[in-house]
Amino acid sequence: MAVLASDLVGHTRRDKSVSSSRRATRALLCAVALILAAQLGFGAYAERNPKRKDPTYGDKFDKLAARSDGRPLVLMLGSSRTLLGFHAGQVEGELPGVRAFNFGTPASGPITHLVYLRRLLDTGIVPALLLIEVLPPALADGAAGPGEQLFLTGERLSSSEVDLVARFGFREDRLRPAWRESVYAPASALRFQILGRAVPSWIPWNLRGDWSRNTDAHGWATPPRQTVTPEERRERTTNADAEYRATLAVTTPEGRPMRALAELLDLCRVVGIHARVIAMPEAPTFRSLYPDGLSDRIVKSLESVANANGSGFLDARQWLAEEDFYDGHHMFRAGAEAFTRRLTAEVIRPHFDGGGR
Repeated sequence: MAVLASDLVGHTRRDKSVSSSRRATRALLCAVALILAAQLGFGAYAERNPKRKDPTYGDKFDKLAARSDGRPLVLMLGSSRTLLGFHAGQVEGELPGVRAFNFGTPASGPITHLVYLRRLLDTGIVPALLLIEVLPPALADGAAGPGEQLFLTGERLSSSEVDLVARFGFREDRLRPAWRESVYAPASALRFQILGRAVPSWIPWNLRGDWSRNTDAHGWATPPRQTVTPEERRERTTNADAEYRATLAVTTPEGRPMRALAELLDLCRVVGIHARVIAMPEAPTFRSLYPDGLSDRIVKSLESVANANGSGFLDARQWLAEEDFYDGHHMFRAGAEAFTRRLTAEVIRPHFDGGGR
């Protein structure tokens, strides 16, 4: 049978179409494989490098590591009160023989501090003196778990850290899915961390994770304004009232955050770190938010836990006046300088003058 030219042309076109379709399919599969490999590779990398998952920690860590020079280290862990209140550079100015660093991060409490200390120890950073702020509202612990879990979320943690915080009441139904996404789909789970490093102007300030980027070389930050009008102070103290009064009303200092503090202090004892627990200064307006009897219960609980682990407790809540704060519990520069000066005189200098005991 004769083969028509038109049939040959048709077969050739179909062959080319099939070949082109196969090439497109292979290209698509290769692209998908590359994207999947990149996701899994970055997820595995971030799992081993906490500063990629947790840039608030990572920025502080980089600044601390850059200043390693062999001098004994005074390190303070704490919340935004510490971030604004502990002028570590001033400590070095008064005591040139020591290195001081402010590792305060917003919305952190005993559970976060335990996670951060374990990370630092894993890198070989061992403070000679560890100052541990305890934010009283961070001791609140209800049926839904400690308040810290709203900020120390699963995508910021490694697998072992998820296990750790789950022991202290963090909800696993939120923790583990967020952690899994950070490992298997990091482009989604860590999008704010990534954008906050690459193009921070693209996302809102509260999602950038750059609280620690704008501190000085010693980890300390201070408000851009150092005064407020009476109207501004009233507004800001009212905001603090709205944020903390309800929490303090249900705070029980014997809960799981206090257990985390005990574990943190026990770790310090085992490693050989001298630790001191500190309640940071508060203005009279903020101290008025405590329900009757709660302040004394908190002090007794902190003293008991600190003394049981060979540490001490310092209640500095009445060290400063109302005008030293812009909202009743976050210090201006002058307040931070006054607090740090007294802390150096009463805690840091005696520690080193006594041979570090």
